Amino acid sequence: MDQADDANLVDEEDACPVCSERNADRLAWLDDEKVECQMCGTVYKPPRGGE
Repeated sequence: MDQADDANLVDEEDACPVCSERNADRLAWLDDEKVECQMCGTVYKPPRGGE
């Protein structure tokens, strides 16, 4: 993975808890608190929220 790819990754603690997806383009905010992983369909609340 090159640096351009790394720039679009969320921090590890904000990754999907099921499949560990970190690509921000695959993690869709549903509201101010919840994210849906586009890879596995998991809806979760990232520890840091929308900061």
